[in-house]
Amino acid sequence: MGQKKRAEIICRCNNVSREVIEKAIQNGCHSLNDIFDQTTAGVGACGGSCRRKLKPLLDYYLEHKVFPEKIIEDRTGKDYPRPPVGLPCGDGEGDGGKG
Repeated sequence: MGQKKRAEIICRCNNVSREVIEKAIQNGCHSLNDIFDQTTAGVGACGGSCRRKLKPLLDYYLEHKVFPEKIIEDRTGKDYPRPPVGLPCGDGEGDGGKG
């Protein structure tokens, strides 16, 4: 039998997989702050080192409407924004992106 494919973990602090992040993006998270709020990726104890992967993943999807096979990390040293409190993705009506 073949081995089960292991989930690619993007945020190690909060154990958030690429699959969870991609589903959040497909369900309406179209900014880093949306992803932070919906998945907790990028807001861990390390200070958000996974944001180097989150931003390129999000940007690629928004431009091409598909996810890249491989995420090319942003190594420019940009300081990505900290998430504001309580802003869900989705329709912005406070439903946590479920609406």
